[in-house]
Amino acid sequence: MRLLRGFFYLLVLIVIAYFGLAYYVDYQLARKDFSSTYNDCHKVWTARGLYGGQTQQNSIKGIGRAFDRGAMGVEVDIHYDVEIKDYIVSHSRPYRLKNGRILPLGELFDAVGAGRYFWLDFKKLRRLDQAQALEAVQRLIDISQVHGVKSRIYVEGANPTNLSYFNNAGFHTIFDTHPAPDNHFLSPFMITVYKIVYYFGDYTVMGIEYGEFDNPIYGANTRARLGNIPVFLYHLPVDQTLVDEMLRIDAVRAFIVGNNQSVDFHDKNNCPAGS
Repeated sequence: MRLLRGFFYLLVLIVIAYFGLAYYVDYQLARKDFSSTYNDCHKVWTARGLYGGQTQQNSIKGIGRAFDRGAMGVEVDIHYDVEIKDYIVSHSRPYRLKNGRILPLGELFDAVGAGRYFWLDFKKLRRLDQAQALEAVQRLIDISQVHGVKSRIYVEGANPTNLSYFNNAGFHTIFDTHPAPDNHFLSPFMITVYKIVYYFGDYTVMGIEYGEFDNPIYGANTRARLGNIPVFLYHLPVDQTLVDEMLRIDAVRAFIVGNNQSVDFHDKNNCPAGS
């Protein structure tokens, strides 16, 4: 009986701590200043550029084509290669070659970096140990300063520890989250936990997959739970009405349309008429 009573008291303390922490985080986030976060009226970014085949994904030509069509930023896949101590633009390993060779990130910045934003989908960030992660941070500092793009880089990762190194170095960061669909019974709990990690990690935006058209993750309930947290959305279903809806949501700062698809919605924006 004594053991059962102790377990009950512990459970009560955990519940009180959870709801107390959730209330504190919500209170602080509601008053947080997000003015330094990307908030341009051109919210439709490109995912790996506009391309005709896999070899053109993440290529200078494909990304440049999307920028010419009006995209303000690009979601681009990168790996940090610990052997050559540099970033390689590629979705997977072995690296996908561009014009018969690997594409270093610095070369991409040099070709199309002027005035544009970069959503760096950092592949396998969690696999870097502390020394390697700090080495990767320094390398990104070096190449971003050379090309003058540091303030326009958003580093995405799901590993809070390694992502924090980039945060501490002054980079914008995207805390990638994977909550349950909007109507799932676990969704409120998962969103609360993600908000707590997001707040104490002091990340710039929250990354979240939109989900299926008829079973969204980023549905009305999830939007309400996230409040004014700025989000970057990915895998938005290819639907013009849905694109228009996301353009009107203040918390949605940038989004990419389609899942492993080359889709051109880059002429759409929520800019004031005549601007």
